[in-house]
Amino acid sequence: MAKGARASTIKTNNAALKRKVFGPVENARTERLSAKLLELASQPKPKPVEQDVMMDSEEGTNTDDYFCAVLTKK
Repeated sequence: MAKGARASTIKTNNAALKRKVFGPVENARTERLSAKLLELASQPKPKPVEQDVMMDSEEGTNTDDYFCAVLTKK
């Protein structure tokens, strides 16, 4: 018969593996991610892009006429 997963030696070996092998790898990954997040947080926030807005300065100017003229012009 095979050894069960609840055997004390299996549990002891798995705990040692987690502590000695997987623990340092996980800690290194956490350090890298933390450093990356700190770098991103320390950078200045980008300013929002200002969009050009076409405003009618003259009364009676119709934007629909303008767009129709632009679309039909070739």
